[in-house]
Amino acid sequence: MNHLAEHGPTGSIPVASYARTSEDVRRRDGHGVRNQLRINERTAHEHGWTVVAVYSDNGRSASKAGEMRPGFDRLVADLARGHTADGQPIKGVVCTADDRLYRRAEDLARFFAALTAWPECLYLDPQGVRDPYSQEGLLEAVRALDAATTETRVRSRLSDWHWARAVDGVPHSGPRPFGWQEDRITLHADEAQLVEQAIIDRTGGKAVRSIARDWCDLGVSGTRGGRPNAQTVTQIMTAPRVCGYRANKGELLIVPETRQPVLGQWEPIVTPTQWHAVCETFSPGSLYLHRGSGAPRLTGRRTDPCLASGFSSVRGGAPRRRGMSRRVMRSEGAKQEKPLRLFLPFLRTMQHQRAAGRRSP
Repeated sequence: MNHLAEHGPTGSIPVASYARTSEDVRRRDGHGVRNQLRINERTAHEHGWTVVAVYSDNGRSASKAGEMRPGFDRLVADLARGHTADGQPIKGVVCTADDRLYRRAEDLARFFAALTAWPECLYLDPQGVRDPYSQEGLLEAVRALDAATTETRVRSRLSDWHWARAVDGVPHSGPRPFGWQEDRITLHADEAQLVEQAIIDRTGGKAVRSIARDWCDLGVSGTRGGRPNAQTVTQIMTAPRVCGYRANKGELLIVPETRQPVLGQWEPIVTPTQWHAVCETFSPGSLYLHRGSGAPRLTGRRTDPCLASGFSSVRGGAPRRRGMSRRVMRSEGAKQEKPLRLFLPFLRTMQHQRAAGRRSP
C-alpha cells in the first residue's frame, strides 16, 4: 500500500509533536524546546495536518546510554497503542529533525517499531513526508542516525561551556585571527584591507599563489610570526568569520529557528555574498570548512589531518581530507557503518513481518 499517495500531502492527519534539547544551562527556561515545537506546528500546518499531542525532553541527551527521556518514552508508548492516554488517535509524528528523536540505534529501533505498529502512520519534518514502511524510509532514518553519531563524536570534543559560547557568537579563544585586533571583535585596519582586497582579486580570477607572493613582498607576517603561503591565505579568505558567520571545528553553526548561520559578535570584513563567491573559486578540499579550525594561520606549520573535522551533513558524508591516509579513512568508515549494522536485524524483521502480512510489533 502506498501510504503517501493515500493520504496525500494535504491530508488531515492527527500527529504527535516532539522536541528535545541536549542542554539548557545558560537560560534554563526551555526556550529550545519551545522553538522546536513552534517549528513543528508550522510544518504540520503547511501540510494540513493537526498536532494533537505534544511531547518534549528539555536538557536531555539522546546519545548517552541510560539517559532518561520521559517525553520520548511517552511518545513511544502512545504510538505503540495508536492513541494518547485520553484516547486521541495518533497517525504520525512531526519533528524538526531525526536527531531530536534518536541518536542511538536502540532508540531508532524503538521509535520505528512503535510508529509502524499500526498501519498508515507517517513521519514529517521540515524536509517533507517520509513513509516509515518503505525500505527507503528506513534507510533514510539509518543515514540520519549515522550523521547524528558522527556529530556526537565531534561535539564530544567540546565542553558545554565552549559550545554555548560558540552558538552565542562569541569569538574563538587563542591567538587572534588575522584581520582583527586582540579583542577579536574590532577590525585590524591594515590586515582587514589586505583580506578584503585578496577576496576581490581572487573572485576576479587572480591566482592565490600570486596573492600570497604579494603579501610576502609587502612584508606581511601572521599573528604568530609566520610568512604567507597559498594554503594559509586560502584558509584566511574562506573562513566564515570574514563575513561574520560563526563556525566551530569545521562546522558552520545554524540557528534552529531560522536555519540561518549564527552571527558572530565581531565586525565582518566582507559580505556573505562575497564569502560564498570566493569559496566557489576553490576545490572543497581547500576550504576552511573542509580542513577545520585546526588549519594553520600563517604559521608555516603542517596541519595534522586528523585535526581537520571536515564537512558533515544528513544528506552526505565528508569528502576525503587532503593528506589523510587510506587507513584513517577505512577506520572512520568502519565507525560510521556501526549504526547500520546494529539496525539491520530490525530492518529484516520488519520486512519479513510485512511480507507475511502481519502487523509490526
